[in-house]
Amino acid sequence: MRKLFLLALLAFGVTMFVQAQQVKEKVAVYVSGDVSSNIKKIISSKAVSRISRSDNYAAVERTEAFLDVLTKEQDYQLSGEVRDDQIAELGVRFGVRYVAVFEITKAYDTGFVSARMIDVESGMVIKSADTSRKIKTAEDWGALTNNVAYRLVSKNSK
Repeated sequence: MRKLFLLALLAFGVTMFVQAQQVKEKVAVYVSGDVSSNIKKIISSKAVSRISRSDNYAAVERTEAFLDVLTKEQDYQLSGEVRDDQIAELGVRFGVRYVAVFEITKAYDTGFVSARMIDVESGMVIKSADTSRKIKTAEDWGALTNNVAYRLVSKNSK
């Protein structure tokens, strides 16, 4: 009887774990900005790491794939900018529910990271966050990104 109870409890625990994993929404991470590709890789990696640790989202790094598709688009080639509706369309193509767009700027010795979470079904920005600080090392870029990504996926942050 005790073994049966333990087996049922284990099965219930496994079921709950699997269901919890399936609840996470898939998010593609897209990084843009006039910074080096090395900085973009740092931003992308840190964003994917932070988003994946959240309770509600599972991040899928798509920076290179997004850029490959965008460079083939005539609008991007002409303007160099990507509209939110274009990002939402790409999100649908890539099979994700959201796209987290991180925009990176460096002016003098200050780095600025802003991000917005776009719902690909509606094209609406559901949340945004940004921050800036003096940049001396690659770790500074990582700290900026971690801060912004955390606020982007946190339920309680503003």
